[in-house]
Amino acid sequence: MTTLLITLLLLLAFGLWFWKKGIALLAERYASKELEKLLFPKGDNEKEAILESLVKITKGKYNKELLLDYFLKIKGLQVINMYDPVDFWTRRFLMSPTKLKLNYFEQVKFYESFLNYPEASARILATQTEDNDYITSESNGGFYKKKQLA
Repeated sequence: MTTLLITLLLLLAFGLWFWKKGIALLAERYASKELEKLLFPKGDNEKEAILESLVKITKGKYNKELLLDYFLKIKGLQVINMYDPVDFWTRRFLMSPTKLKLNYFEQVKFYESFLNYPEASARILATQTEDNDYITSESNGGFYKKKQLA
């Protein structure tokens, strides 16, 4: 009877740990790969340049893993449209809080630096046909823009 009770308590403890921490770790592993492909289409050089600019913004207070987590979550929420089909891991990762809490001035510099990242030309498809002369977004871009006549 005691072995059954101990086994149940251990299973319950593992289940609670997995629900709180394990799913978050799995979501971070799977979603960060997908978001890195989306946000850094030019590869590791682009990623390192972004991280170096974040280190300059924060004056070297935080390590690159925390800065990458912050960048992926903030820019991932901006780029991915959550109403389109998004896999479970990406949704779970983006809806979790960031590990890093920047102060007000660091946040302002972050948004000034990365407001239009990735460039709009990478996310917007311009269609030039006779019937429809408008700019539309990709399915995961999440925004539409009307073409201005000048």
